[in-house]
Amino acid sequence: MSNLLRRLLTAWRMELRLVVRHWSYPLMLLGWWALVAYVFSIQSLISPEAALKGNPGAFSVGLSALAALLLGAFVAGRSQRTRFEALEETFPTGAEVLLGRWLACIVALLPTQVAAVVLASRIGPASSLWRGLPTFLLEAGIILAFAVSVGWLFVTWLGPRRWVYLLLAGGWLSSLGWEIFLGGQGLGIPGSDLFDVLRTASIRYEELWGRLMEGERPVWFNLFYGGLAALFVALVATRTAARRNRRAPLIPAALALAALMLAASAVTAYVRQAQAWSAQAIIVESIQPSEPEATVASPVVVDAWEIAADLTDPASPRFDARLTLRAAGDEPISTVTLTLHHDLEIASSSVPYERDGDVLTLALPEPLAPGATQELHLTYGGELWTLVPSFRPLPDPLVFTTERGVRLPFFAGWYPVPGEELVGPDASGVLHPPGRFVLTVSVPRGWGIFTNLPATGELTFASDRATWAVLYASPRLRTERVDASTIIAPEAILPTARAVIPNYEALLAEYAPFFPTTAPDGVTLAVLDSFAGMADHTPPAGDQPLVVISQNTPEDLKENTGGHRYFISDALAADLWVLAGGDTSVTIPRAGISEYLWIRHRVGTDPTQFERALLANGGSYTAPIARALMAIENQQGVDGVREIIARMIAEGESLRDLEPDQIATWIEEVGGAR
Repeated sequence: MSNLLRRLLTAWRMELRLVVRHWSYPLMLLGWWALVAYVFSIQSLISPEAALKGNPGAFSVGLSALAALLLGAFVAGRSQRTRFEALEETFPTGAEVLLGRWLACIVALLPTQVAAVVLASRIGPASSLWRGLPTFLLEAGIILAFAVSVGWLFVTWLGPRRWVYLLLAGGWLSSLGWEIFLGGQGLGIPGSDLFDVLRTASIRYEELWGRLMEGERPVWFNLFYGGLAALFVALVATRTAARRNRRAPLIPAALALAALMLAASAVTAYVRQAQAWSAQAIIVESIQPSEPEATVASPVVVDAWEIAADLTDPASPRFDARLTLRAAGDEPISTVTLTLHHDLEIASSSVPYERDGDVLTLALPEPLAPGATQELHLTYGGELWTLVPSFRPLPDPLVFTTERGVRLPFFAGWYPVPGEELVGPDASGVLHPPGRFVLTVSVPRGWGIFTNLPATGELTFASDRATWAVLYASPRLRTERVDASTIIAPEAILPTARAVIPNYEALLAEYAPFFPTTAPDGVTLAVLDSFAGMADHTPPAGDQPLVVISQNTPEDLKENTGGHRYFISDALAADLWVLAGGDTSVTIPRAGISEYLWIRHRVGTDPTQFERALLANGGSYTAPIARALMAIENQQGVDGVREIIARMIAEGESLRDLEPDQIATWIEEVGGAR
């Protein structure tokens, strides 16, 4: 071992011993651990990795950084009293003593993160903890090193005065709240959130995608603060050596310059990504419709889709599509207009075509008579990347195909649909007429798949009445059977989702007898991301209700809560309506049925209790429908209600534009006429 390294390790041991043996050190750890435990207790935590890479982990690091700032200042301030200053001026360089003491401060501060790691480990599987732990410790070390360096630099240049410590603590605490003061949106300048040390506004961790939504920002963030930490240490070493030698030392000055260039390069890359993403974001009035409606009309319809999606290169997927077109009008047609996302380049087509952005105009070999069909074969592929504005500093990816995941909502235009305009995320008509849809997917080894189409094989999905199709693929996505039900969720969320399934199955068994359809044997529950792009109540394409919820929802699905009603009760009622043949666009009658079933579930069939619950919180818009259905049940039983609902489904078109009072009158007339 060289003398230089030996002196460094000796200085490291001596400083570490001085810090950890001080009476305030264990008190600091206990206080920090208590605060971190409190933060974890008030957060809705999904997985260990989400806790460490999300806001709880960032808070733990930021809180410890305050201690690092003061510790760095305190250690630098007592250099003369502990004779370290004399050692720095005696040894050939002196920098090894400074560096050893600086490293000792960082090591002494790492135990402040023990509470965060222990509490995170209690949330979910160990695999999630080990996946997030290295990144958490690395980023914590960088921020702690930066904070120690700032405190050390201030005291070295300004002296160990008491007001310096107050200035450092006040400045740090005020910097933690500036994002809150600005409404969590930063300064509105692309890249300004880089100076938010805790990344309170820029953290965007998703269990399904990891940090995909942050792009390369975490890398540049870490390089920026790592560069600043190295810069400040080099400046302290330069000042120490210059004071002794009466001239600026070459090596520390060169290291300071290199660290400055690293930090400047990181800032440039960070700002460039922020500017590029902000420029790419499309402005939409509404990210997603609350209820999808089948409003797409065209002189041609697609009776069948047969699509092979090759996602083995997820950044640039390839599609092989075979469509059966049918003339739906009264006149022969010689051209067909389809929509397909403009970033998907067509490799081949079985008929001549012209393209204008998202619109394909196909020239048929001969006119297609009314009711006649025509086969169409297309191959296409490309990279999709669509951003929408967010309340955060940078926009959110809404549609993407990347090496870390594929997200293709139903409005993404990833398969051909009749029409003259691509239905976007801000349109209400997002469904097409029902047709047979067969989807075969190829993915990298270990990846999972979600689509709204029922599975017919390991990588094959099909439906005879599909009105929409989505495709998600991620290395974290898993599918699990729970009796007759199916869960599709990230691996770390499976236990939570599994615990929710009995709530869905119990309510399904209670609601199914009211609908004129065979009772489903289970539900399909998909727990995906928290981004927009999925309608609230997704119509099923198979024989089971399909419920799609965000990663944060399962914890809120408790009995008799708003989440329980909306994501379980209303979702099941909406899907049972569709499974019985109801039109998704007939929303008011369906909402009245949902309210009737929910209140009946909560208080039973007693008219007084039912009315009291119905009028709670000032009543609701669809209360007359619920009241009329309960009156039918009290007179004629469940069979009577089922017959009324069957009539509502059959005559949905005539009920579509009626007010709840008018629908209630119709129910009373139909029920009394029988």
